[in-house]
Parts: sequence; structure tokens; C-alpha cells
Amino acid sequence: MEYSRAFLAYDTLCRIAADVPQGGRELLADCEEEAHALEKTLSMFDPDSELSQLCRRARPGEALPVSDILWDFLAQNLEVCRLTDGMFDPTVGPLVKLWDFLAEEPEIPSEAAVGETLARVGYRHIHLDSAGKTVTFDIPGVVLDPGAAGKGFALGLAADRLRKAGAERAVLDYGGNLFVLGMCREPDGKTRPWKAAIRDPDDMSRVFGAAELQDAGIATSSWYEHSFQKDGRVYHHLLNPRTGYPMPLTLKSVSILSSRPVYTDLLSTAFFVLGEEKGRALVDRLRQDSGERIEYVAVREDGTLAVSASAAFTPYPVPG
Repeated sequence: MEYSRAFLAYDTLCRIAADVPQGGRELLADCEEEAHALEKTLSMFDPDSELSQLCRRARPGEALPVSDILWDFLAQNLEVCRLTDGMFDPTVGPLVKLWDFLAEEPEIPSEAAVGETLARVGYRHIHLDSAGKTVTFDIPGVVLDPGAAGKGFALGLAADRLRKAGAERAVLDYGGNLFVLGMCREPDGKTRPWKAAIRDPDDMSRVFGAAELQDAGIATSSWYEHSFQKDGRVYHHLLNPRTGYPMPLTLKSVSILSSRPVYTDLLSTAFFVLGEEKGRALVDRLRQDSGERIEYVAVREDGTLAVSASAAFTPYPVPG
């Protein structure tokens, strides 16, 4: 039978629709409960979350025990940090707070403030011990920003729960981050891959194409989500962890398709920050090392597309 459920989590609307043999209502309720529990673990907006408490309580050199969920989340983030040589870095939290892109009238911080804040940024200041499931910071004031991977990590947990319950088909939408199980069933009983539309970064009211998904997900990163203009220049929220300033604009958006949900979130941000050449190399390396399906659809600044060979992406014609 088909069941559906909608709820608020991660400051966004989450929807799940699934075809499960039995116990569907209870199963989706468990997915919601798990989402709220994860939010309580990873939120930096909740001072009582486990992540907030870790950043607040940590003292340089002190190994603090954390839950398996938080440890796994940090380990997956740091894996991508190492692969990108720190160009993707969740410790940019203090920089994100300094720039405050969500303010009504954002301001460019002073060079002195940026320099001072950079002293608290750098994934190499985080050390994980797998045996004791502990986290150690080697400098004070480290703040972790889970925004680039939180929803993808949550989708992975929910998808695993649905698989174990025998779900034949499912669509999970956590604020625009999608993951699907199985194939879409047409009214005549035939099946086909699901299609996920990708929005045009120049006109959010239209889509420029669609990607086929089967047991895979998709997430998109773009600079237009949080940005402002000052003296004719665009300042956006995708910050260079080495300089403290927004990355140069070479791409308008990056969509990552992957059979591993957390990769869609992590890699869409990492690819954007790295740029097309290094981003493509990162995807190729991870695809080879992990054995997971990982594809990309990127929109360059000139409006042309960069699409991996196996992305199963269909562009739509531009309206005349």
C-alpha cells in the first residue's frame, strides 16, 4: 500500500511517500521521529543540540565522547575535507556567522574581522578517534556548520529504514533534497526511472532539464540562495575557507546525483567551491573509490552546461 507523510524538520518541509507491504503509517511516523532526533543532534540553531554542546564545551586537547550518529556524520564530512584539501570545510561556521547573509542588510566584514575569524577555521583542527568515538579540537572556538550535509545525511537514514521495511518504491523530499527508491509505476502498470527537474539558476520559475533517478538522490548548490550585492559586486554564502571571502563565480549551480544520499549534499557544495575541473576530478575519484553512482549537472557562468557522461540528464528547450 502507498502511504505518505509531511512534517517540518531542518527548518524546511519534509515529505515522504512510500509503497510498503505493511505498517506504513507507523513506519513513516518512525521516519519523522528519527528526523527530529537527528535535528536535535546536528542543529547549530538549537543550543541544546549535541553538536552545539560539543562546540561550546570543547577545550583544546580534550577528547569528548559523542554519539555514534554525530561521530559518523563528522567522519563523512572530514572525508570530503581531505579529498578537497580543505576547500570544503564545515568549520567555516564562524565565517558564515560573521558574514550573516540572512540579515536584512548584510554588510562586508572588515579585513581584520575576517582575519581574526580565520584563526578558528580549519578541518585539521578536528581529530576523531574511532575506537572511543571521541572528538578532539586542538584550538578554542571551533564552530561546525552542518548545513552542507545535514539533509543528505538524514535522507540516508530514512532511506535505509524504508529499505529494511521492504519498501518497493519511495520518494523522499527534504526541502528540495530528493532521494528515491525503486522505479516509478505508471497507471498502466509499467515502470520507469523517476524524473527530477532541475531549476534554472537564472529563472527559478522554470526548469532547464530533468535527471533520471533509480535508488538515487539529487541535491543542488548555487550562489543565488544567499547573496547580496555591494558596489556592483555579488557576495554569496559559499566561502573560501582559506581566504574567508566568497569564492570567485565560475559556476551558477551544481547538481549532484548519487546512490549515496549524503554525497548529493556534500559534493554539490564541494564541486561548486572547487570549480569545474577539480570538481569533476573529485567526482571521478570518489565514484571509482566508493563504487557508488555519482554524477553531476553544472551550469557555468556563461549558461552552458557541464554534464557527466552517465548522468541520464535531458535538457529542456529554452522558451522562445
